Amino acid sequence: MNDITISQPYHGLLENEGHIRSNWGLSHTTKPAVYVEPISYADVQAVVRDEQRFPTPVHPVGSLLSVTSTIVNDGGTMLCTRKLDEILGLESDSTGRKVVRVQAGCRLKKLNMWLQARRMEIPFQAEIGEATVGSVAVGDTKDSSLDGLGYFSTHVVALTYVDDKGKLCTLSDYKDGIVFHEFKCSFGLSGIVVECQIKVRPATLCRSEISLEVFQSPEELAYRLISKREACDALFAIVFLNQLASFLDKRFKAGFGSVTPASSQPACEEFRIAKRLAIQHGFEGVEVPQPKEFIYSRHDFVNEYWRPSADERRLDFQFYEHDITQLTRVIVDSYKFTKDFEQQTGYAPNGWATYFVHRPEKEKKPFGLYSGGTGISFSFDPICSNPAEPRWQRFAQEYNKLAINSLGGNVSPIQTQWLVPGDVKIPKKLAYPRFTTKYYEQFLE
Repeated sequence: MNDITISQPYHGLLENEGHIRSNWGLSHTTKPAVYVEPISYADVQAVVRDEQRFPTPVHPVGSLLSVTSTIVNDGGTMLCTRKLDEILGLESDSTGRKVVRVQAGCRLKKLNMWLQARRMEIPFQAEIGEATVGSVAVGDTKDSSLDGLGYFSTHVVALTYVDDKGKLCTLSDYKDGIVFHEFKCSFGLSGIVVECQIKVRPATLCRSEISLEVFQSPEELAYRLISKREACDALFAIVFLNQLASFLDKRFKAGFGSVTPASSQPACEEFRIAKRLAIQHGFEGVEVPQPKEFIYSRHDFVNEYWRPSADERRLDFQFYEHDITQLTRVIVDSYKFTKDFEQQTGYAPNGWATYFVHRPEKEKKPFGLYSGGTGISFSFDPICSNPAEPRWQRFAQEYNKLAINSLGGNVSPIQTQWLVPGDVKIPKKLAYPRFTTKYYEQFLE
């Protein structure tokens, strides 16, 4: 490395006092040697090029929402993109598609509000609006989408990133094909995303039918979930597995529009606020109203959450993806496991978030979640309200063995905790040493 490269100026926030950082749920901490908040793409390039001031690995973070050890980078460089948050505008790309160009640190709630004001939308309803564009462009997400594919990165059609040499690069689906799709599976190990182009369309409304149902057996629960999904455009469920009950949100397309109709208020707002509080507190101690039916703008349901204190109830969860053909087996076996665990310990998760996600062809999602080729997946995600609860931690570790090894579930390094080598397989070609932390090293193959 020459002197010119080393002396490249860095203008953003730089802290090298060794402060401890934690994730949103306060379940994981790390002590990076350097913490930086770049304010320009040139800042990101300066960080990557200068290994003396910014020790390897350089790991990008957004809002630190991950429930796993993905934030842990003791002695390395933590690069937070929060100040690279500009929405640069709507435009047409080289293929004629309407896209929004946005910087990587922009929060999804901010982006949704900006698009709502212009009567446009991304075909993905984020659950947590604090997540940043860059993190979800190369990470794992899920949504029971009304139409199209149910994860965020599939709607990213081009991105700009800083590679391991500090060069500013651009990839797109129409120019770079498989290389572009592989990059979106990289969790930031191939380069630091600074800007994205995301497909947009005219904003649409959604109609939801809400119900709470009780079942006689796990087999009936599974059957009813399948039949309910087939009877609507999309289904989201919170399954109370140990009680054989489920909160059901049947979703239907409701035409064009960007504003929740006045006729749906105040019921819609009451439901949104209660649902947000339930998620904040890990579905404990919050009663969610059950309006029979209402129409709403999906922009309005992209919520933000406050950063909790250690003595507050707060969301923690696990993530498991299965093919829809395995739904009955997953529910029946998970029910038996949960009831046995509850009998032994007196503990069961607060619920299981269940999303149904359409998958693309294999070449558009070559690795990780949803890489099984065209079809439908469902996620079956146990939820807790206290990440420090020992019985929850034991449950999750033991359930990993059932969900992964016996039921063949796919998992996420940013949304599934207590993984061991072999549970996740990330191709080595996607991981450059400058960006690869010890946490990710264990999953490379």
